[in-house]
Amino acid sequence: MIIDIKKEVYQSLSESEKKVIDFLNRNEQLIPELSITKIAEKTFTSSATISRTIQKCGFSGISELRYKISQQKESAESANAPYVVNNILAKSYRECTETINSISSTDIYQTIEYLKNADRIFICARGFTALIADELQMYLQLLGYNAIIVKDVMWMKKFHRIITAKDTLVIISLRNSTPELAITAKAARDCEAKVITICCKTPTELEKYSDITLVGHSEKIMEASEQIVYSRIPLLIITRTIIEYIGL
Repeated sequence: MIIDIKKEVYQSLSESEKKVIDFLNRNEQLIPELSITKIAEKTFTSSATISRTIQKCGFSGISELRYKISQQKESAESANAPYVVNNILAKSYRECTETINSISSTDIYQTIEYLKNADRIFICARGFTALIADELQMYLQLLGYNAIIVKDVMWMKKFHRIITAKDTLVIISLRNSTPELAITAKAARDCEAKVITICCKTPTELEKYSDITLVGHSEKIMEASEQIVYSRIPLLIITRTIIEYIGL
């Protein structure tokens, strides 16, 4: 309740003024968005009545009332901050532990063998996940491997002209939302190249064409610009495991 006045003051108010106070207390979350005119319309009173009532409640005007609401909101958010932070950390912990538990050491070992024996290592990824592909490529090149990034969709559609049986394809995909990745995987399989998929969603069409599928556990971070953003920590855990193992 944003407006708390003494009983005797409340009893001295007119019925219209009481109606205004009751409305403000019931709709506290709307006050920052409503003008005095809108509040008057919703309470069937006048703008003058709204201003007078707010002043009788100890505020200089609606701006001060809005400021008090914002201060209370900030205080509430500050009080909940440790709880919110712990929830976020718990999500990261779940991603790490569930991803680690899902990884087969045998699959990691076989992945390393495919990479070591490949003439060329193609790494396919799209969107934000391509940043992880860039990092994987950099580490593989530092270790002396011929690693090539494929991000362009047109390259993926013509991949059958590029890859051979002596190559290995690594596909990194968070949610498998790019249909061209499956086309690329099929082309690699048809050419008898080895296919390794690193993702956070199962089952997917990619698995049909993959020799090895390494699946992590990813959780939602936020919704922004009408898109749901998921964490890529699991992909980093898997690629880091591969790089550290192959570098031994």
